[in-house]
Amino acid sequence: MSWQRTVVGFFFGAIGAGAAFFSLLGLIGDVFSVDRLNPWLPVGVIVAAAVLDWAGVRAPGPHRQVSEDWLGRYRDWVIGLGFGTQLGLGFITIIPSFGTWAMYLIAVAMGLPLAAVIGAAFGLGRSLLLISTRKVGSPSALASLMDRFNGAERHARRVAFAGYALVLIMVV
Repeated sequence: MSWQRTVVGFFFGAIGAGAAFFSLLGLIGDVFSVDRLNPWLPVGVIVAAAVLDWAGVRAPGPHRQVSEDWLGRYRDWVIGLGFGTQLGLGFITIIPSFGTWAMYLIAVAMGLPLAAVIGAAFGLGRSLLLISTRKVGSPSALASLMDRFNGAERHARRVAFAGYALVLIMVV
């Protein structure tokens, strides 16, 4: 089993699924003529999501993880592609933040082709953590790394709010 093939599969799955799903959302916005000229719509959505996250409100959605039963059952690239696709869609697994719902609404408001770019960036963002695993050489080393990530929630919140600020700058 090759970790590199798994990671490449994950990137392709997450970015491809994000671009495809967000394109569908953008198409829905185009079909229903959602107003793309009003910059205050995405600003309002982002601010509302940030306030809900800051207040500690739990985002609605499923509370399931990607199935670990795949490990050892499928080829490395299939596992990566499958896990990446599920995370790139965003709504199939745990939704940790209202930012996910905000991105969906913004994709509808922006329409095609911008929604596809937003979706690809969303999938890429869900994949970037894997870069930190490039030197992992064993399952125990991966478990150790994941334990360190589990203790970094405070830092993750700061990064999330920096992301909200970045998106606000981009849409205004």
